Amino acid sequence: MKKVLSIIALFWGVAQFSSAEDFSYEFVKSDGSIVPNGSLVTITNAEVADDGSGDIVMNSGLGAFRRDGDVDDLLRIAYDVTQMDNGSMQICFPSACINIDRVSASATNPGKMNNQQQSIATEWFPTAYGKCAAKLSLQTVVNVIGGYEVIDEGPTITLQFVYADPATRISSASTSVATPVAYYSLSGQRLSSRPRGMALVRLSDGRVVKRCLK
Repeated sequence: MKKVLSIIALFWGVAQFSSAEDFSYEFVKSDGSIVPNGSLVTITNAEVADDGSGDIVMNSGLGAFRRDGDVDDLLRIAYDVTQMDNGSMQICFPSACINIDRVSASATNPGKMNNQQQSIATEWFPTAYGKCAAKLSLQTVVNVIGGYEVIDEGPTITLQFVYADPATRISSASTSVATPVAYYSLSGQRLSSRPRGMALVRLSDGRVVKRCLK
């Protein structure tokens, strides 16, 4: 059957392609709306990182949504970074973070999603003007001898970060910049001090974000 594709420009920079395909898992925006298979997502907003490091961060705001997959499915994100002008990229999904600092292709460690919708915490930390681009695919895998086998190739999107004019886009160090106020383990237990590795961070604006702390 010939698929009819339509292109829709969204305010946050997504070129969407609607198709008849249905997936057990989908890429979604933070509000839960689906990012269709084949979309180009362009991120231009840069901020000061909220982990106290002072780094510049560009957050995709993307997540994964379980449409009709099984809660015991093992999931991972396969990535193909095609451009990395500078800095590093981070992907946290479903329960571990991976840092990428060069053009490369691989996948995150597989695991189970904690909720029906979960952030993939995909961010670029630029150190100068430039671009970072990567293709991301949601995959369902099973354990096999010597590794994992893909049993369901989910949707694929292209993510593009463009850091062109930070002077007009970076949040200044004012009350508008949220700061860490508490740290928690991934199981939700409050920690007495700033940990190393992946943790949950409660910010002064009430948000709770997952961060890989150094």
